[in-house]
Amino acid sequence: MKSEKPETNTLSEQEALELIARVFDRNMRRMNFVRGELFIVWGALAALTALAEYALLRWTGSPQVLWSALIPFTACYLFTIGQSRRKGIVRTGFDDLLLLIWGFPAMTALASAAYAIINPENTLNPAGIAQLLFSGALLVTAEFFRGKGSNHSGSFAALVGLGTAGFIAAFTFTFSSPFDLASGNWLLQLALWCTLLVMLPGFILRHIARKPCSRS
Repeated sequence: MKSEKPETNTLSEQEALELIARVFDRNMRRMNFVRGELFIVWGALAALTALAEYALLRWTGSPQVLWSALIPFTACYLFTIGQSRRKGIVRTGFDDLLLLIWGFPAMTALASAAYAIINPENTLNPAGIAQLLFSGALLVTAEFFRGKGSNHSGSFAALVGLGTAGFIAAFTFTFSSPFDLASGNWLLQLALWCTLLVMLPGFILRHIARKPCSRS
């Protein structure tokens, strides 16, 4: 009695490469989309909070009112953590790297603003510090898309352009004028640069997610 050989479904080399490319493309789209959305949310939150704090400072005339900025940031952080746990989102090593790249500048920027409120004699503009830190983080983030194919070259150039502009403007504009905590003008600068260096890159990253990834 002859033994029957089990039927095996094998993929050709071309089909296997196409399958790998589709899986890679889908994963890259998902990763970039999530990252872009977070940039948009946190950038918009920071800009709107800065504008709201400016209005409160002008209305009350007391710098101590600026401590209320901790409320929306804390609420958004807790909401983000809760959403991640409910959806069962698993952080990758790349996610952890991204948190380090942007988490340290964000915490340092908040610390510089808190120091300015505590110490009235401070002369260093917190908006300029945030501007330099976010510009550096954006340039590092842009490096992830260097050499990823012609589809990403325009997005890479846009991210690098924004980061470079932030560095140049920090020394030629933000730090060139004397810092005055009570005037609140630094909050308007902070809102501007959170929009240009955090929220706007979020839209660029989301645009990258909608384009096919390089298969080279």
